[in-house]
Amino acid sequence: MEKCILIGDEIEFEKDIETTFTFSFLPLDIFDNWERVGSLSDFVAEYFKSYFINSAAYNVISTVFNEFIENAVKFTKNNSQPIIVTVKKRNNYLLSRITNTIPVKRKDAFIGICNELFSKDLDTLFLKRVEEGVEDRKKSGIGLILIKKDYQVKTNFNFFTDRNKINNVAVTFNLNLQ
Repeated sequence: MEKCILIGDEIEFEKDIETTFTFSFLPLDIFDNWERVGSLSDFVAEYFKSYFINSAAYNVISTVFNEFIENAVKFTKNNSQPIIVTVKKRNNYLLSRITNTIPVKRKDAFIGICNELFSKDLDTLFLKRVEEGVEDRKKSGIGLILIKKDYQVKTNFNFFTDRNKINNVAVTFNLNLQ
């Protein structure tokens, strides 16, 4: 069995959790109605906004979740395998883990994008991607760059093979809503 590849920030996902919310959905349901990504993101924002004093919490939560949920749907290998979203609240932080399958042929490219997020200056990387005029939006990573750059979201990516020998990625992020 292939070992896990963990790239990114260290995030304690289990410690001192005040509340947890988990849901799953099929990517096929989103492809039938792409507006559902916004609905799911807005739902999470509405559910958790009352926990935070920050008046911008709703918009920040919705924007960040929208990017990560869209990526999970766009890059999943199997549209009939559920994407699992777990959201946890700790103090002034919202933590989440979004897990989906990933195609073998896209795995190495995605690992490369993730490595760049943590090894290069984000402003420089963003400008490089824009200047390159990336033709294949699935290879750009621009959304991830903007989320890390503009919202200072701690993020990590755990690439692993499950017991059924299916490649997965679990994207964990920690959003400070102080």
